[in-house]
Amino acid sequence: MDIHEIQFFEGIDMEVIKEIEDNCTVETYENGVAIFEKGNQADFLYILEEGNIDMLIKDTDLTICNLVEPGEVFGWSSIVEKGIYTASCICKAQTKTLRISRNKIEDIFNRYPKAAVTFYRRLGSIFSKRISTALEKTQ
Repeated sequence: MDIHEIQFFEGIDMEVIKEIEDNCTVETYENGVAIFEKGNQADFLYILEEGNIDMLIKDTDLTICNLVEPGEVFGWSSIVEKGIYTASCICKAQTKTLRISRNKIEDIFNRYPKAAVTFYRRLGSIFSKRISTALEKTQ
């Protein structure tokens, strides 16, 4: 998957996208595997390449959202101050992701603040939509 083709990264300079791509690793997970658990140290940001993922709060078994579209970004707890995952991420099918470490993404955005602003605005928009969806499920 080419990151520059993902709508989330649209408008970010190719130089920045290239650095992000160069620092990503491809990870594959089997159905039923937890990519991360709520409360774990959040060390990585993920981009879905293919598969099916449920983001859920395990204590309540409430599914916050289901990710199936290539290019969806998750694990954003890795790039916020506290750095602890706030939900569990469970594969509902064989899943393939791109993974980038917290340290690498912070380093890139420290050097490219304009790209960071675009990235964090889009992340805020996704966060808002997912919270709204989760709240609708509880009503």
